[in-house]
Amino acid sequence: MTPNQTLNGRYRIISPLGEGGMADVYLAHDLILKRNVAVKLLRFDLQNDDKTIQRFQREALSTTELVHPNIVSVYDVGEDNGIHYLVMEYVDGTDLKQYIKDHFPIPYQQVVEVMEQILSGVAAAHAHDIIHRDLKPQNVLMDKRGNAKISDFGVALAQEEQTLTQTNVVVGSVHYLSPEQARGHLATKRSDIYSLGIILYEMLTGRVPFEGENAVSIAIKHYQNQIPFVRDFDPRIPQALENVVLKATAKNPFDRYNSVSEMADDLNTALSVRRAGEKRFVAPSLTDETIIADAAEFQPQTKDVAELKAVSQSGTLETSGKTKKRRSRHPLRKKIAIFAGLLLLFIFGIGMAFYLSFPKVVTIPNVTGMTQAQATAVLKKHDLKVGQITRTGDQNVNYKRVIETLPCKKKQVQAGVAVNVVISQGPNSYVVDNYIGSSYNKIAKKLRAKGFKVTKKIVQTTQFDHNRIIYQSVVPDQVVVPRMTTISFSVTN
Repeated sequence: MTPNQTLNGRYRIISPLGEGGMADVYLAHDLILKRNVAVKLLRFDLQNDDKTIQRFQREALSTTELVHPNIVSVYDVGEDNGIHYLVMEYVDGTDLKQYIKDHFPIPYQQVVEVMEQILSGVAAAHAHDIIHRDLKPQNVLMDKRGNAKISDFGVALAQEEQTLTQTNVVVGSVHYLSPEQARGHLATKRSDIYSLGIILYEMLTGRVPFEGENAVSIAIKHYQNQIPFVRDFDPRIPQALENVVLKATAKNPFDRYNSVSEMADDLNTALSVRRAGEKRFVAPSLTDETIIADAAEFQPQTKDVAELKAVSQSGTLETSGKTKKRRSRHPLRKKIAIFAGLLLLFIFGIGMAFYLSFPKVVTIPNVTGMTQAQATAVLKKHDLKVGQITRTGDQNVNYKRVIETLPCKKKQVQAGVAVNVVISQGPNSYVVDNYIGSSYNKIAKKLRAKGFKVTKKIVQTTQFDHNRIIYQSVVPDQVVVPRMTTISFSVTN
């Protein structure tokens, strides 16, 4: 795009703002509402990639319900002469990554204030069950008044389908990747909390905790190495503030904050003098004690030599002079067996507890091409809920048939998750052919699948074969929108 070029007669391009792996961003002016906006344009080489276009449109879909002062608003989405674009709120400033470089060291109070804004925005997203999955300073925009706004929710959802080997997508993100995501597990709200902890770490130290030769080596460090202590970098940092970083970035998700709001509450008091004597946070899972059996339990009790000899020879002992009574052999083995049984029972109980604590994971079925009712039945059969239903034009998928789901097919998710379904409205435009002389039944079926309403009028004639079209109400080569068009045919009896 060049300056002064206009999209759909409304958005006049002013200047470029940045480039990304999937889209380029421009500053533009809304000629109707008289305001500056940010316009994200799908890259030219991706304009004909249907999957990329659907991901691009998904960004607008994923943030439609997110209205919050610390989240970048999406205003409009459209297409102009094959150019797909997204119109967003324009934030006059820079991203947090550059902001840290320009203002480091940042006063602790300002660090807390900026983080509280970011936490507020993420909490709003989590309240709508939207997980960002790619929180990093590059996705946090800072205006000239120091206000933070989170961006790229839709892009983050699309990037979930990528892998660590696609370095053009992940290299910028892997520094903030949670250990469970690095292992290829499902991202949760606590995964976002981990990324928030890394962002806080960078604001306090001016650097990321782990570096490496490639994305994979950095990811390995995230799930193997202890996060460096920020107080080792700057001893003036209050221990309570370092503890927020340590708890948010605990390796075990269950050792982290239960919610973003809980993290915000802890951060809010981190600079309080009442917490001056606080001890360094240690994850609970790292302090669990291992139960060790008392060695005395395995030592045989002292017995009379003659008694032991008698038992070893006859297996019996004399009591009251004449009565003989059977004695159990090897008391040590019996105690070991009892202890081993109790130990196995304990291990089994712990295993069952862990198994039951983890949610059931199911695979998203392929419902592409099904009707909404069919897709709903299949999703429920797989322990999944039907989420938001959206409709859009599609050149390849028939009218009222499923185009795709979000999350996409074959993706592993927790049972009970709501799956959004995209339904086809047929092609946005369609070039009508010449159907004169063709079979009515065949043409009617084809056009109805595209979204047309089809009617027929029976005409008595002997000049054509039975059930043949002799007249059509829409002339050939006319471009129409199928779902808004009725075609009437005159058909031979």
